[in-house]
Amino acid sequence: MTSIPDLIAEFRRRFQMEPSHLIRVPGRVNLIGEHIDYNGLPVLPMAMEREIRAVIARRPGAEVAVTNTVRRFADRQFTLSRRIPPYQTGDWGNYLKAGVQGIVDWAVEKGLEPDGLSGFSMLIDSDLPMAAGLSSSSALVVTSALATLSAAGLSAGRRELADRLSVAETYVGTLGGGMDHASILLSEAGAALKIDFFPLRTTVVPLPAGFDFVVTNSMITAPKTAAARIGFNRLSMESRLAVMVLKKKYEERTGAALDNVKRMADLYRYLSPSEVLDMAAGIFPGKVWVKENTAAALGLSEAELDRLYLTMRDGCLLPVPEAGFLFWPKVQHAISEGERVKDSVTALQSGNAEAFGRLMNESHASCRDYLGISCPALEKMVTLARSAGAIGSRLTGAGFGGCCVSLVPSALSGRFQEIMAVEYYDKYLKSHHPELYEEARATGYQNLIIVTAPGHGATVRTLAAGGAATPAPATAILQ
Repeated sequence: MTSIPDLIAEFRRRFQMEPSHLIRVPGRVNLIGEHIDYNGLPVLPMAMEREIRAVIARRPGAEVAVTNTVRRFADRQFTLSRRIPPYQTGDWGNYLKAGVQGIVDWAVEKGLEPDGLSGFSMLIDSDLPMAAGLSSSSALVVTSALATLSAAGLSAGRRELADRLSVAETYVGTLGGGMDHASILLSEAGAALKIDFFPLRTTVVPLPAGFDFVVTNSMITAPKTAAARIGFNRLSMESRLAVMVLKKKYEERTGAALDNVKRMADLYRYLSPSEVLDMAAGIFPGKVWVKENTAAALGLSEAELDRLYLTMRDGCLLPVPEAGFLFWPKVQHAISEGERVKDSVTALQSGNAEAFGRLMNESHASCRDYLGISCPALEKMVTLARSAGAIGSRLTGAGFGGCCVSLVPSALSGRFQEIMAVEYYDKYLKSHHPELYEEARATGYQNLIIVTAPGHGATVRTLAAGGAATPAPATAILQ
């Protein structure tokens, strides 16, 4: 990764101006609680030490100019306005625009006009693996949002910003939850962060001494702006539809109205998790759920179902899977994973690393069997990790590829890394994906097998004349 002095010097060379702020935004690794934030259920991530770094300067007018130290990311320039049109689907610049648009919308709600904001120049560098389930995309959204605030001299609370940017990222077409932005902005060094939603609230959770968290990259990429976007959006859509069917059936059976129920967590105001599971078991299994009977169960026409639940941001309809909507496994995963997060917090607070490791393993099995988001490479990686000494190992992130996170006794960590390098990359990847093996060798195993301590949330620092960072964060930007 480029050193900060060199990054500042490169900014001067490219833009012929002095930078004003240094922005540092970490990635995150989700320890447990996968695909349940959009169900309103708690999650347990931690910020990583790997990060995006950016230096910026305000520029006259409303033009935003962004360049990247990685050459394959082409320069991007656009105009800050009330409605910023997106680039073509899949363009990395859409994550930049999402963050800027999020701040524009926030400013308008505060009574500010977009012309009260300012354009800026930004140079980005990163050692955060991309499309690997470590939230590189959300980190980029946060980076561009913080750049927009910094250039305008505005301030925002971390929690407020986390809520705002989880909505802002739908600009790129993914229907996720709020975990990524909350962990990126609110994490504290040395601990995991239990995040509850609606309203957003956090609990610092201690991590066991004598253990390392090792993140291993399968090299199978799952960019959410490409084909995997459909699969990712279907997961959240099926979960939402399942909740609405459960709500409707409960109201029909009891005559009681369930107010403001949109997510699984909302049902828990009326029913316990076990009661929801029992009700779902009597409704979903043994039936193929397609548009016709799903719409009928909700008292809607198929056109209304399309409009309310199946239309993505770009106007395209999510296709119905050949096997129909898979409501039952989605409910099973959401309920059991939410309980595993609670049990994990209890285990970690009592220092029981072994119990937490078992819960990690159970979570992986649920992601594989109920959500279908694992793949052969991830299965091989998890199996190898456990045999190499991990007491818990699971896929992390959206799935469909990406990374695994393993809990490894520190005394075994060095040997664990050696085994993974040989058994996964030199043997499995070389024989099954030779083109990815060559890429892995070029990338360097030190960038694919990452031992990470829990990091701090995003920071913004002002740069003094000559490019030296001030000793304290620029609290005028982040509160």
